[in-house]
Amino acid sequence: MITGLIISDLHIGSAFAIFPDNFRLSSGGMVSLNDGQLYLLDCWNHMLDNLPRKFGFLIINGDVTDGVARKDLGRYIVEPDQDFQIRAAVKLIEPLAKRARFTYVSKGTPYHAGLGSSADEVFAERIGAVPDEWGHFASTWRVLSVEGIDIDFSHHRSISIRNDSAPLEREIQFDAMAAELKGGRSDLIVRSHGHRYAHLNIDGELGIHTPSWSLQTSFAQMSKSPNRLISRLVGGVRVNLFPSKKNGDIQDAADYIDVLGLVYPHPRVGKSIHGGG
Repeated sequence: MITGLIISDLHIGSAFAIFPDNFRLSSGGMVSLNDGQLYLLDCWNHMLDNLPRKFGFLIINGDVTDGVARKDLGRYIVEPDQDFQIRAAVKLIEPLAKRARFTYVSKGTPYHAGLGSSADEVFAERIGAVPDEWGHFASTWRVLSVEGIDIDFSHHRSISIRNDSAPLEREIQFDAMAAELKGGRSDLIVRSHGHRYAHLNIDGELGIHTPSWSLQTSFAQMSKSPNRLISRLVGGVRVNLFPSKKNGDIQDAADYIDVLGLVYPHPRVGKSIHGGG
């Protein structure tokens, strides 16, 4: 068995997202985590405690840092310097990455990672990620073959206003359309970006939308549908691969891939209590 962990959308630097404790900010002071960040950090540490001491691979599927929130005038940013956001990301993730034999990083959205998703590239090199065939430490899209089991992963996906499984099912269908160029269909499709966990089996083909390490943000709260843009779960996804069980014939990929959500409940949304009068 080969174990892998997939995490994404950490948005380090945001007041709504996970952040390491005891971190010296660019202002010279020490970070003071809010209640939501303390909760996420507790979930993170619980996840680490429930992973093998050593495992096969770690995939960090984009949006590691949050950026400068230029459209929101920097509101809800606990660390505005993206260089320091990268340092914070390394501090948080490096102990986890050292437990993985190999680490792979995907580029996230330029809004969060800067033009060309440069922050993801800098972070990926510092964390010791495996470079792609172009020499980039953070890749736009990668098909990773793990002893004959192919994992197709990229950060971006479309977001449906309803029927959240539809974008993932489309990706599975698009993979089939590209199978001739890719040397066969992938065994597992992984996408992120939507901050909502989904695990789909379509006629024996598997897909995952990864959860995030961020609570509902001010952007989501200000949307036309704030009740829609809130995820019930946060966390990561563990996959256990069994290459010897893949026999080359048409079969259910769930026969040789176990998908286990390492997920935690989003805290209850607070209510404003009318003061009377």
